[in-house]
Amino acid sequence: MSVPKGKRRQSRFEAQHCFYKLRTEVTNLMLQDFGFSPEKYKKQIEKYREMHRAADNVDEIVARYEKKCESFVKWFIDKECDTVLEILRNIESEFTQGNSIYPSDTPARMIEYVQRRCHMNNAIAQCYVLKQEIHYIIRTLPVDINKYKRFAEMIDKQIALYKGVRQSDNRFARKNGKAKMSKEAIAVTDSIAELISKINIESE
Repeated sequence: MSVPKGKRRQSRFEAQHCFYKLRTEVTNLMLQDFGFSPEKYKKQIEKYREMHRAADNVDEIVARYEKKCESFVKWFIDKECDTVLEILRNIESEFTQGNSIYPSDTPARMIEYVQRRCHMNNAIAQCYVLKQEIHYIIRTLPVDINKYKRFAEMIDKQIALYKGVRQSDNRFARKNGKAKMSKEAIAVTDSIAELISKINIESE
């Protein structure tokens, strides 16, 4: 008998597969300069000049507009590519580290579980960071916002998959694999995981 889709345990393999797809798609986006086209922007500059043709300082106004385009090409896109690549690396690194920790049947079980959960939390947090960074890019660059909708959907799906994996990991904290964790216990575990994360960051 098959398990209803809504009640299936999220597979870490599915989460990894979807992330590889997300990373490939975002990389392709960066290779296309996030959808920014200097040629189209130059046409916009001409339209901008036409709009301000009655101004006494039209050349100065247009020059400032052109400088903005040059900045996009010279440094903004490159800087954002570096930033987005780093976020993508962080997401994969945190999930990989978390997934490499398998709580053992020893007194260290809960510590290992908390460490695993800490990395999973960080992977989810970095997904939100990626989403916000892409929002910043499309607010700054003159690009077609509609083309970015699918990226937001892909990131939301990735977050849901990671949360599913994290939820299924609660089995590691149950006594003999039977008793359910209370919301309070999960909250305490997350607080400990957050503290461990802060300690790790400060020690770097």
